Amino acid sequence: MEAVTTPSHAAKARWAAVFSLFMGVTCLISAEFIPVSLLTPIARGLSISEGMTGQTVTAVGALAMLTSLLLAPLTRHTDRRRILLILSALLIASNVLVATASSYAMLLLGRGLLGICVGGFWSMASAVTIQLVPPRDIARALSILYSGVSVATIISLPLASILEEHFGWRNVFLLSAVPGLVSFAWQYVTLPSIPPRPGNDFRGMISMLKVRWVLAGIAATVFAYGGYHSLFTYLRPYLEHGLSLTPSSLSVMLLAYGVVNTLGTFAAGVLLNRNFKLTMAGMHVALTVLAVLLFFCRNVVPFSLAMLLCWGFLFGMLCVGWTAWIALTLSDKAEIAGGLSVAAIQFSIGSAAALGGHIYDASGMTGIFLVAAVILAGATVLGLASFALYFKTTGQKL
Repeated sequence: MEAVTTPSHAAKARWAAVFSLFMGVTCLISAEFIPVSLLTPIARGLSISEGMTGQTVTAVGALAMLTSLLLAPLTRHTDRRRILLILSALLIASNVLVATASSYAMLLLGRGLLGICVGGFWSMASAVTIQLVPPRDIARALSILYSGVSVATIISLPLASILEEHFGWRNVFLLSAVPGLVSFAWQYVTLPSIPPRPGNDFRGMISMLKVRWVLAGIAATVFAYGGYHSLFTYLRPYLEHGLSLTPSSLSVMLLAYGVVNTLGTFAAGVLLNRNFKLTMAGMHVALTVLAVLLFFCRNVVPFSLAMLLCWGFLFGMLCVGWTAWIALTLSDKAEIAGGLSVAAIQFSIGSAAALGGHIYDASGMTGIFLVAAVILAGATVLGLASFALYFKTTGQKL
């Protein structure tokens, strides 16, 4: 197949290509989440501890962060279509390698490959999506892309657990390679040739980090994801122990949480197009208020469940929002900006989990809610500062 080259913004939306990237994201995040529900059988199968198995999650995050920073500068002369196809092929190889792993080293190697895929695909996918649609459709296209995260969350955890009971954990990873093959074929057929843009190198990255409104926006991203994940990381213990949900009620709640999160990504596509700055400020303020309300009403079961569902909905919007911010303000440097954003998000998730762990051990969910509120308030201030500095520098409103 001879690929067709696409300009910086397509005159006509290539929705088939956008949905192929959605499929890629769904496969990637599913593969990343699968070990969460298979930790014990994997450890048993390889005769290692569950703690050692858990380190494979750390390996994914570390390599994802490194790849997101290095990929665009190191491949600045390579067709972006070719890179995405290579990463999709590596995803298939990762699943097969884990499924056939006979040692801890092979398991780490397979998961390490996945980390490269996650960091590389995420840093490229947003920038490529921006070039597949006209400017008026960017928010909608990004909402489709990010809905892949929510869909993966909904299907991967319960499905992996069910399949493991019947077929074993190795076959779960082999089966997960099948949608990866579909994703690769879909991208091969629909993705046009996308030449790299100038300035996606280390010099461009350093010069971008010297711009105050960019630094404020990246910092706001770190705070926003950090505030969310400081609470989300301990969502299940809170539902089990704090709200005393039964196993069936817990499953229903987690499923509902994933559904509303998906709905939030689609709502973002509409609301961000109408008023970007107001929507961004509103979602951060709302998340801060929800954390405060959860602090005061943490033992009121119906109210707390409703607030948590609102929390999941707003986070779906937030993911799209900060990617759309890059599309609106840094579209000519979307790849290195996307790489920085992915690295910032990986850093914030890891830091939030670590900080939250100490706070949870010391004061339970009471401290978690307060810390989440403070961090999200900081994200609100930094976000507004970024928008104000952008207007002062460029004269353009968001």
